[in-house]
Amino acid sequence: MPDLSIRTWMTAAPPAIGPKESLKHALALLRTAKVSELLVVDDGRVVGMLSERDIWEHCPTSALLLDDTQAEELLEQFRVGGVMALHPPLITPDTPMAEAAELLAQSGRAGLPVVEDGIPVGFLSQANLLCAVAQLFGFAPPSEKPQE
Repeated sequence: MPDLSIRTWMTAAPPAIGPKESLKHALALLRTAKVSELLVVDDGRVVGMLSERDIWEHCPTSALLLDDTQAEELLEQFRVGGVMALHPPLITPDTPMAEAAELLAQSGRAGLPVVEDGIPVGFLSQANLLCAVAQLFGFAPPSEKPQE
């Protein structure tokens, strides 16, 4: 039977940002880390999640008409805490994969934070989950865990 534990399939040490950071910094981190979600962490605890979609959904429509420099200046004015998704569902390394899959489907997010004793230890992305399912059906070698 394939190992379907969350710890096996999660991405350890996912990129995180604080709620007081600028959206400019958040966008740069999303792009350089090549991830679809950032964990928003305050005092060592997950307080939210942030995606590029969250950023652009909360910015004025006029931001889409600005050149790159102007858009960066605008993003510098807004803080992560003002646009992050609050109270994301959290899982632990011991959460059953089926339960994690259900939570992920209900959340509408690209993944779920993995916490131990309230402290973030990983991120289970949709890609991670699909690779685990593929292995269950004999289609993916265990060493092919995606980054996100």
